[in-house]
Amino acid sequence: MGVAGLWDVLRPAGKVRSLTHLAVTEGFELNPDGKRGFRIGIDASIWFFHAAYGKEGENPELRTLFFRCCRLMTTPFLPLFVFDGPKRPSVKRGKRVSGNSHWLTTGMKNIIEAFGFEWRTAPGEAEAELAYLNRIGVIDAVLSDDVDNFLFGAMMVIRNPSNTLSGNRANPVKNSDGRDDGNHVVVYKAADLTSHPDIELTRGGVILIGLLSGGDYHQAGVTGCGRLIAAGLARCGFGDTLLKASQELSRDELPGFLSTWRDDIRQELRTNSKGLIGSKKPALAKKLPEDFPDIDILLSYTNPITSETEGKPGRNQNMVDWDREPDLGKVAGLCELYFEWGVKDIIIKRFRTVLWPSVVLRILRRAAIDLDKKKQKSVTVPTTPEMKKKNGIQRVTTVGTPSKMITKYFASLKLDTPKSVDASDSDDDDEDENPLIVKIHSSRAHASTDGILEYRLEVAPAQLVRLSEAGVKGIRPPIEADDVYEDSESDGDEDDDDDDSSKRKAKTKKPPPFPDSHIRIWMPACMVRMVEPHLTKAFDEIQERKLAKKLGKSSAAPRKKAGGKKKNDAPVLEESESSSSKAPPKVKKVTK
Repeated sequence: MGVAGLWDVLRPAGKVRSLTHLAVTEGFELNPDGKRGFRIGIDASIWFFHAAYGKEGENPELRTLFFRCCRLMTTPFLPLFVFDGPKRPSVKRGKRVSGNSHWLTTGMKNIIEAFGFEWRTAPGEAEAELAYLNRIGVIDAVLSDDVDNFLFGAMMVIRNPSNTLSGNRANPVKNSDGRDDGNHVVVYKAADLTSHPDIELTRGGVILIGLLSGGDYHQAGVTGCGRLIAAGLARCGFGDTLLKASQELSRDELPGFLSTWRDDIRQELRTNSKGLIGSKKPALAKKLPEDFPDIDILLSYTNPITSETEGKPGRNQNMVDWDREPDLGKVAGLCELYFEWGVKDIIIKRFRTVLWPSVVLRILRRAAIDLDKKKQKSVTVPTTPEMKKKNGIQRVTTVGTPSKMITKYFASLKLDTPKSVDASDSDDDDEDENPLIVKIHSSRAHASTDGILEYRLEVAPAQLVRLSEAGVKGIRPPIEADDVYEDSESDGDEDDDDDDSSKRKAKTKKPPPFPDSHIRIWMPACMVRMVEPHLTKAFDEIQERKLAKKLGKSSAAPRKKAGGKKKNDAPVLEESESSSSKAPPKVKKVTK
């Protein structure tokens, strides 16, 4: 979608990034807005388009949207979905656009709200609104496969990673190990498009390419003007002068400017005086229409309808607080309502793999935010012991993931369910008898995350199970055991060290795990260290003892009797790494 071929022009400026690394380092760690996440905007209409390819089961389109939301929550991204508004263009890509809302809108909004994501309706086109929100700093980037975001003025675009979209299959994004892990994307920044010596395109430049080559509002463009010629003219500066004039001149003044502007373009086509269009193009100079560009199409790009043009500049900065969390009961309730596998046992079984890891990450993020607030409060009030006690901040550094906090943020007290979840019944913050995170087992730096340190956590999901079960009303009949096995997901309890482990599991049927049984998941170490310092300290101490033991064995080896078997020196590896001398360490798969 958008200007055909423009991604190929911009490709040299793209930078391959892991979604996890981007969200963790520039969102959670950098923490520019105090929300411990990376804020991304998403055009809902693009997700509607891709959801149409869903073919499996009951409500296949909503199923696709549901699992994409699950995938989106595996990293500390803070999504804002924007829907097209009533003033969007009536014609796009040669087709008349209906003024009615898309039939998936209600279901998608229900899913978005259950996951704790944000959504808004734009005055006009969603992608124009997202570009505006990106420019004023409401969102950090736009997640999209539509290049038109740059025509509307976006500052950073994360190109959708799916290999089935917009020609991505011909150019798969691979990690440092040369694998397509589904977690790597190409990130484009407007500043890089301008500074890259092979591109040197501004917003005005990409608008000119869209007008000459053809885009969503006029697909034909100018006959005989390919994207390379258009890019050359853009680098000559004709797009910049066009953008400036369209923003500063009235509509009545534009025709006079455009007459002179067209003459300048024709002269450059005839002479190639700046040497940026390859060769002289006298025939194309004669073909340039007298009515180019169409003023309505030009203004659709340069002055689109957004909150800014509607007299609400900056309003959205206060409308999005990024403070919502997934409501487990509501997510389970939607699964029961929309999907054929929506019975309690199967919902919980699926949640073990597709939801619990993401929920644990969100719980860690929420705990980090609460800790930030406690630290800030301790600085802004008197710090004598008496005043600390009076203001209720005697234990400012209290951290962790207590059950009371989980119930407060991840369950709805107003949920109409057969069961009720009462926050007052939760354990005390400091004395959870059944903690969520039990232990750190190992660590790794994996290619799928661009090498950020991760911990292998043992998690007790009992409370997550209870909160989710509270949303299931029992409106569907039970599913036979055979059906469960046929549609089962990976349990996620086993270590994923072996590349062939998934193949071996597929051959053997086994009963579903007990819902409350512990699971093991990988989680960014920086989040765990901040929230669970006692667990990380215990893990570090174990690693230090193992290291000392290995060093002791290494120093003792040379003192063995002559003729004895001598061990080869080897680098000390983490618990999660292979120390075998027979084969190189195998890369661990990332649970999808």
